[in-house]
Amino acid sequence: MMPNVPAVLPFGLIMGAVGSTAELSGVELGALNILVFAGASQLVAVDLLMRDVPSTVIVITGVVINLRMILYSVSLSEVLKGSSLPVKTLGSYLLTDQAYAVYTANSNQLNSRDEKVAFYIGAGLCMSFFWQFFVLIGFIFGNFLPSSLNLDFAVPLSFIALAMPTLKNKKYYYVALVSSICSILFYELPYNLGLLVSGAIAMIFGSFLLRSKK
Repeated sequence: MMPNVPAVLPFGLIMGAVGSTAELSGVELGALNILVFAGASQLVAVDLLMRDVPSTVIVITGVVINLRMILYSVSLSEVLKGSSLPVKTLGSYLLTDQAYAVYTANSNQLNSRDEKVAFYIGAGLCMSFFWQFFVLIGFIFGNFLPSSLNLDFAVPLSFIALAMPTLKNKKYYYVALVSSICSILFYELPYNLGLLVSGAIAMIFGSFLLRSKK
Protein backbone atom coordinates (compact mmCIF):
# COMPACT_ATOMS: atom_id res chain seq x y z
CA MET A 1 0.00 0.00 0.00
CA MET A 2 2.93 2.35 0.60
CA PRO A 3 3.44 3.14 -3.15
CA ASN A 4 0.01 4.76 -3.15
CA VAL A 5 0.64 7.01 -0.16
CA PRO A 6 2.09 9.80 -2.38
CA ALA A 7 -1.16 9.71 -4.38
CA VAL A 8 -3.40 9.74 -1.31
CA LEU A 9 -1.47 12.59 0.31
CA PRO A 10 -2.29 15.44 -2.13
CA PHE A 11 -5.82 14.12 -2.73
CA GLY A 12 -6.50 13.98 1.01
CA LEU A 13 -5.01 17.41 1.63
CA ILE A 14 -7.12 18.88 -1.16
CA MET A 15 -10.28 17.25 0.22
CA GLY A 16 -9.57 18.60 3.70
CA ALA A 17 -8.81 22.07 2.36
CA VAL A 18 -12.00 22.07 0.29
CA GLY A 19 -14.01 21.06 3.34
CA SER A 20 -12.43 23.88 5.30
CA THR A 21 -13.16 26.39 2.52
CA ALA A 22 -16.78 25.20 2.37
CA GLU A 23 -16.98 25.86 6.14
CA LEU A 24 -17.91 22.28 6.96
CA SER A 25 -17.54 21.37 10.62
CA GLY A 26 -15.15 18.65 11.69
CA VAL A 27 -18.12 16.38 12.42
CA GLU A 28 -19.65 17.01 8.98
CA LEU A 29 -16.39 16.35 7.13
CA GLY A 30 -15.73 13.27 9.28
CA ALA A 31 -19.20 11.92 8.51
CA LEU A 32 -18.65 12.55 4.80
CA ASN A 33 -15.33 10.72 4.98
CA ILE A 34 -16.76 7.71 6.79
CA LEU A 35 -20.15 7.38 5.09
CA VAL A 36 -19.03 8.10 1.51
CA PHE A 37 -15.31 7.18 1.54
CA ALA A 38 -14.87 8.08 -2.14
CA GLY A 39 -12.56 10.99 -2.88
CA ALA A 40 -13.93 12.12 -6.24
CA SER A 41 -17.54 11.88 -5.07
CA GLN A 42 -16.73 13.76 -1.88
CA LEU A 43 -15.05 16.61 -3.77
CA VAL A 44 -17.98 16.88 -6.17
CA ALA A 45 -20.51 16.67 -3.33
CA VAL A 46 -18.88 19.55 -1.44
CA ASP A 47 -18.66 21.63 -4.62
CA LEU A 48 -22.35 21.05 -5.38
CA LEU A 49 -23.33 21.79 -1.79
CA MET A 50 -21.59 25.15 -2.05
CA ARG A 51 -23.72 25.87 -5.13
CA ASP A 52 -26.98 24.95 -3.33
CA VAL A 53 -27.66 22.05 -5.69
CA PRO A 54 -30.57 19.77 -4.57
CA SER A 55 -29.55 16.76 -2.48
CA THR A 56 -31.08 14.33 -4.99
CA VAL A 57 -28.83 15.63 -7.76
CA ILE A 58 -25.78 15.39 -5.50
CA VAL A 59 -26.52 11.76 -4.62
CA ILE A 60 -27.18 10.75 -8.23
CA THR A 61 -23.97 12.46 -9.37
CA GLY A 62 -21.96 10.63 -6.71
CA VAL A 63 -23.43 7.28 -7.79
CA VAL A 64 -22.60 7.93 -11.45
CA ILE A 65 -19.01 8.90 -10.63
CA ASN A 66 -18.53 5.64 -8.72
CA LEU A 67 -20.05 3.33 -11.35
CA ARG A 68 -16.51 2.13 -12.10
CA MET A 69 -16.63 0.30 -8.76
CA ILE A 70 -18.95 -2.20 -10.44
CA LEU A 71 -16.04 -3.29 -12.62
CA TYR A 72 -13.81 -3.69 -9.56
CA SER A 73 -16.53 -5.62 -7.74
CA VAL A 74 -16.87 -8.11 -10.58
CA SER A 75 -13.14 -8.76 -10.43
CA LEU A 76 -13.13 -9.23 -6.64
CA SER A 77 -16.32 -11.28 -6.46
CA GLU A 78 -14.49 -14.58 -6.95
CA VAL A 79 -12.02 -13.77 -4.19
CA LEU A 80 -14.66 -12.83 -1.60
CA LYS A 81 -17.13 -15.47 -2.78
CA GLY A 82 -16.65 -17.88 0.13
CA SER A 83 -16.16 -15.23 2.81
CA SER A 84 -18.58 -14.45 5.61
CA LEU A 85 -21.12 -11.64 5.30
CA PRO A 86 -19.15 -9.30 7.63
CA VAL A 87 -15.99 -9.79 5.53
CA LYS A 88 -17.91 -9.19 2.30
CA THR A 89 -19.48 -6.06 3.78
CA LEU A 90 -16.13 -4.74 4.97
CA GLY A 91 -14.54 -5.60 1.63
CA SER A 92 -17.21 -3.71 -0.31
CA TYR A 93 -16.85 -0.68 1.96
CA LEU A 94 -13.05 -0.60 1.60
CA LEU A 95 -13.14 -0.85 -2.21
CA THR A 96 -11.20 2.08 -3.66
CA ASP A 97 -9.05 2.66 -6.73
CA GLN A 98 -5.87 2.47 -4.66
CA ALA A 99 -6.77 -0.65 -2.67
CA TYR A 100 -7.85 -2.47 -5.83
CA ALA A 101 -4.70 -1.42 -7.70
CA VAL A 102 -2.43 -2.63 -4.90
CA TYR A 103 -4.28 -5.94 -4.67
CA THR A 104 -4.21 -6.67 -8.40
CA ALA A 105 -0.51 -5.77 -8.57
CA ASN A 106 0.30 -8.34 -5.89
CA SER A 107 -2.39 -11.02 -6.31
CA ASN A 108 -0.11 -13.41 -8.19
CA GLN A 109 2.18 -13.58 -5.17
CA LEU A 110 -0.67 -14.76 -2.94
CA ASN A 111 -1.15 -18.53 -2.90
CA SER A 112 -4.52 -19.09 -1.25
CA ARG A 113 -7.90 -17.37 -1.24
CA ASP A 114 -7.52 -16.56 2.46
CA GLU A 115 -4.22 -14.82 1.77
CA LYS A 116 -5.83 -12.80 -1.02
CA VAL A 117 -8.75 -11.76 1.19
CA ALA A 118 -6.43 -10.80 4.05
CA PHE A 119 -4.15 -8.82 1.73
CA TYR A 120 -7.04 -6.96 0.13
CA ILE A 121 -8.68 -6.11 3.47
CA GLY A 122 -5.31 -4.98 4.83
CA ALA A 123 -4.71 -2.76 1.79
CA GLY A 124 -8.19 -1.28 2.19
CA LEU A 125 -7.73 -0.56 5.90
CA CYS A 126 -4.33 1.03 5.21
CA MET A 127 -5.85 3.19 2.50
CA SER A 128 -8.67 4.22 4.84
CA PHE A 129 -6.22 5.22 7.58
CA PHE A 130 -4.07 7.40 5.33
CA TRP A 131 -7.11 8.94 3.68
CA GLN A 132 -8.67 9.96 7.00
CA PHE A 133 -5.31 11.22 8.28
CA PHE A 134 -4.44 13.41 5.29
CA VAL A 135 -7.97 14.82 5.03
CA LEU A 136 -7.72 15.80 8.70
CA ILE A 137 -4.38 17.52 8.12
CA GLY A 138 -5.82 19.38 5.12
CA PHE A 139 -8.87 20.42 7.13
CA ILE A 140 -6.86 21.69 10.09
CA PHE A 141 -4.43 23.78 8.09
CA GLY A 142 -6.86 24.76 5.33
CA ASN A 143 -5.48 25.96 2.02
CA PHE A 144 -1.87 26.06 3.16
CA LEU A 145 -0.43 24.61 -0.06
CA PRO A 146 0.72 27.23 -2.58
CA SER A 147 -1.36 27.30 -5.76
CA SER A 148 1.83 26.96 -7.82
CA LEU A 149 2.49 23.52 -6.31
CA ASN A 150 0.49 21.17 -8.53
CA LEU A 151 0.40 17.73 -6.91
CA ASP A 152 -2.35 16.24 -9.08
CA PHE A 153 0.24 14.36 -11.15
CA ALA A 154 1.01 12.08 -8.18
CA VAL A 155 -2.35 10.29 -8.45
CA PRO A 156 -2.09 8.92 -12.04
CA LEU A 157 1.67 8.42 -11.66
CA SER A 158 1.18 6.00 -8.76
CA PHE A 159 -1.32 3.94 -10.77
CA ILE A 160 1.10 3.74 -13.70
CA ALA A 161 3.80 2.48 -11.34
CA LEU A 162 1.44 -0.20 -10.02
CA ALA A 163 0.13 -1.21 -13.45
CA MET A 164 3.45 -1.70 -15.24
CA PRO A 165 4.55 -4.84 -13.29
CA THR A 166 1.23 -6.55 -14.15
CA LEU A 167 1.90 -6.39 -17.91
CA LYS A 168 3.26 -9.90 -18.37
CA ASN A 169 2.94 -10.50 -22.11
CA LYS A 170 1.79 -8.95 -25.38
CA LYS A 171 -1.90 -9.47 -24.61
CA TYR A 172 -1.61 -7.41 -21.45
CA TYR A 173 0.12 -4.65 -23.39
CA TYR A 174 -2.62 -4.70 -26.03
CA VAL A 175 -5.32 -4.33 -23.37
CA ALA A 176 -3.41 -1.50 -21.69
CA LEU A 177 -3.01 0.24 -25.06
CA VAL A 178 -6.72 -0.07 -25.90
CA SER A 179 -7.66 1.17 -22.43
CA SER A 180 -5.32 4.16 -22.75
CA ILE A 181 -6.62 5.13 -26.19
CA CYS A 182 -10.26 4.79 -25.11
CA SER A 183 -9.69 6.82 -21.95
CA ILE A 184 -8.35 9.66 -24.11
CA LEU A 185 -11.14 9.40 -26.68
CA PHE A 186 -13.90 9.36 -24.05
CA TYR A 187 -12.27 11.81 -21.63
CA GLU A 188 -14.80 14.55 -22.36
CA LEU A 189 -17.85 12.45 -21.45
CA PRO A 190 -19.80 13.98 -18.54
CA TYR A 191 -19.82 12.63 -14.97
CA ASN A 192 -16.52 10.75 -15.50
CA LEU A 193 -18.34 8.22 -17.68
CA GLY A 194 -15.27 8.05 -19.91
CA LEU A 195 -13.50 5.98 -17.26
CA LEU A 196 -16.37 3.50 -17.08
CA VAL A 197 -16.71 3.22 -20.87
CA SER A 198 -12.98 2.77 -21.50
CA GLY A 199 -12.73 0.22 -18.69
CA ALA A 200 -15.66 -1.78 -20.06
CA ILE A 201 -14.21 -1.77 -23.59
CA ALA A 202 -10.81 -2.87 -22.28
CA MET A 203 -12.40 -5.71 -20.29
CA ILE A 204 -14.34 -6.93 -23.33
CA PHE A 205 -11.21 -6.72 -25.49
CA GLY A 206 -9.17 -8.55 -22.84
CA SER A 207 -11.79 -11.29 -22.59
CA PHE A 208 -11.67 -11.70 -26.39
CA LEU A 209 -7.87 -12.01 -26.32
CA LEU A 210 -7.93 -14.60 -23.53
CA ARG A 211 -10.32 -16.76 -25.51
CA SER A 212 -8.27 -16.52 -28.69
CA LYS A 213 -5.45 -18.91 -29.43
CA LYS A 214 -1.99 -17.97 -28.20
